[in-house]
Amino acid sequence: MSAEVKLGLDAVLTIDGAEIKNVKDLTVNLEKAEADASTRANNGWRATVGTLKDASIEFTVLNKNADTSFGMLQGLWSSGTPCDVGISDAGGSLTLTCEVMNFNVNQNLEEVVSADVTLKPTQSSSGSGMNVGSGTP
Repeated sequence: MSAEVKLGLDAVLTIDGAEIKNVKDLTVNLEKAEADASTRANNGWRATVGTLKDASIEFTVLNKNADTSFGMLQGLWSSGTPCDVGISDAGGSLTLTCEVMNFNVNQNLEEVVSADVTLKPTQSSSGSGMNVGSGTP
């Protein structure tokens, strides 16, 4: 019998097609900006419509020997190079072309050296993420 819930440890993060397993506590934040669409026809109610979407993907990566994730993410932050990011679990998936916006290294005395990473969608002429136009209207 299978569980009725989806576990975070079963979720998958990929960057440029490679699965990144050295990840803790990943959070996907999805938001929309709002535009006021109120008119007199709304019977006294404010009407709001969503406009531009915003996303951020936040997680912690450990600095482990023989794991290249830490250095790869630090290099992407330093270079500003866009990367294709995929996040999936049993409930669905999200694919975006992102840039590493934050790479904050933690060196706490009683913890493993780690980095808090934030990815955000970016413009890219070569990525395959869903935020990149296909070139056809």
